[in-house]
Amino acid sequence: MRRIFAVVCLACAALAAQTGFEAASIKPDPKCQPGTGRGLISPGRIELPCVTPRSLIRTAYSAFVGGSLAARATEVTGGPAWLDTERYAISAKAAGPAAMPEMLGPMLQALLVERFRVAVHKEAKDTAVYALSVARGGHKLRASTPESCVPAPAATGPELPKPGQYYCGFGQMRGSPAGTSAEWRGVTLAEFAGRMLSNQVDRPVVDQTGVAGRFDIRLDYSPQPRSGPILLNGMPAPPPPEVEGASPSIFTALQEQLGLKLSPARAPLDVIVVDRAERPSEN
Repeated sequence: MRRIFAVVCLACAALAAQTGFEAASIKPDPKCQPGTGRGLISPGRIELPCVTPRSLIRTAYSAFVGGSLAARATEVTGGPAWLDTERYAISAKAAGPAAMPEMLGPMLQALLVERFRVAVHKEAKDTAVYALSVARGGHKLRASTPESCVPAPAATGPELPKPGQYYCGFGQMRGSPAGTSAEWRGVTLAEFAGRMLSNQVDRPVVDQTGVAGRFDIRLDYSPQPRSGPILLNGMPAPPPPEVEGASPSIFTALQEQLGLKLSPARAPLDVIVVDRAERPSEN
């Protein structure tokens, strides 16, 4: 597996040499505040402020599968500790117009290999997961229609959809004292499990429903409480007051509203292992 992936990386580097970045700047960004800078991806150009090398590796090697956005973010393990603590500002311009799959796939991989001397391989890791399956009595999913959503932009940055508009395969979430309301349009259950549910529970969610197609999904639920006591000035904070009419837990909501269930399980999930990484060379 490791040798095969190394050959693939060499092929990516060769492709990027033909259609890769014409110019690229990588600068340390130590004073940035995570979450304050917004990345920009436009045809032929990327601007990524305040990113860690590990997040760059995750984006480059797992954001797209076969030209489509992946349903699940792949875990990145191994490598030196500074992959998580140091932050950089990345600015790169392609030699010509390029769409998101090319820029965030082989071209960004080649940049990581050239400037960070990154070497990685993929391997399957036995992982504690939740299996998403159909509950007794069948699912209650509503099939998506052409009017439900619009295709997500393929060559632009993470622009927000217009009011009342949804991107296919994505959703919007709104919080209130009673809980969270999530609405997803034109989404497969693999995408729903990997993009939405995995971020709301304490382990990855794997779709094992066997149900194909795209659906419009609404789910009203109360987020999982954070594990461990919440500290306030070093002392355990009192539990939040109960809210009348609060939404059920996400586990109950899935069964009652969608006819789906989450069950603890184990499954082999691909992970990206960093074999080598060096701090980037000077611009």
